[in-house]
Amino acid sequence: MQFKKSALAILTTCAATLSAQAPAKRLLHVTITDPLHRFVTGIDQKNFAVVENGVRRPITDFAGVDSPLTLAIVSETPLAEANSFNRPNDELIQTNSLPEALRQLAASKNSRKTLILTTPPDARAIPPGIQVIQVNPDILQKTVIEAHNQYLLQFETPDTTAPVEVVLEPMRGFPPLKVNLN
Repeated sequence: MQFKKSALAILTTCAATLSAQAPAKRLLHVTITDPLHRFVTGIDQKNFAVVENGVRRPITDFAGVDSPLTLAIVSETPLAEANSFNRPNDELIQTNSLPEALRQLAASKNSRKTLILTTPPDARAIPPGIQVIQVNPDILQKTVIEAHNQYLLQFETPDTTAPVEVVLEPMRGFPPLKVNLN
């Protein structure tokens, strides 16, 4: 009888610990390239799979490269050509102030939000859900193009530090494509 009570206490404790670890949301920013390293757009959510520690996780939110993007560039020197990359519903923020960029990003309605910094940031000040890219000013234009060609995949996970793999289901008529986690 004593054994049954001990086992029940252990099981109850383990169950309470597991239920206390609510799943967290995790965002992945992904680009797809062809064998010639060109960006591939127009891929649907159904073609992606997220695998975490060998377990397939359902994608709970998805934004394709066609969805609006809010792009904040924090740099001493503004990127003159940045506006030429914007689509109709995109928002471009160019400032030399990280707090101002964060204020405007927070006000944006777009689900895809990217912050490009040419100076080292205080990462504690940046809220979750905003992708941060630290970049050398010499490749700022290339980074803006890459940000516009990213897919956003969200899924729930019990462990936000677990290794993740994004798999692209084979698509008829396409050459083998490469998935790049950004």
